[in-house]
Amino acid sequence: MHASLKPDTATFWQRYLDGIADPVAAQNWLYEAFQTSTDAESADLGAVLIQRRIKTATSALLWKFEAAFKPLPKVGSLRIVENGRDTPVCIIKTTELITKPFREVDLRFAYDYGEGDRTLKTWRLVCWQIFGAHCAQLGREADHAMPLVCERFRVLYPAPPVES
Repeated sequence: MHASLKPDTATFWQRYLDGIADPVAAQNWLYEAFQTSTDAESADLGAVLIQRRIKTATSALLWKFEAAFKPLPKVGSLRIVENGRDTPVCIIKTTELITKPFREVDLRFAYDYGEGDRTLKTWRLVCWQIFGAHCAQLGREADHAMPLVCERFRVLYPAPPVES
């Protein structure tokens, strides 16, 4: 069991491990348990969008990883998504990871981000506020060249429903 997991999340993770062929390999790929936002309401919404496979991409400010000396996830990394009440809802697997400037995020990524009206304009407005606040916390200036870690993922568990 991953030492830093909350009890409910550890139980959820163990149920996942019990149902797969190679639980030892999965343990090596566990990156973290996380919420999509720092406020409960937004974290709940993010978790629902991921569960429904509407949100299949996310982004983070590279400078936050660097400031925390935190390694980036890798393609193949597994993460446990928690809602705003710290309840685990699903496990995702990183399928793509690209670092690019804010200005290079495209319409496809904004759509796959799955939030709001899914347009690039809305993504830029909302994420500029979020990343601008993160920059301020780090004593950095937000600009269109600020580096973002852009991640695509898919839900592994619970498994998607089988379509008939």
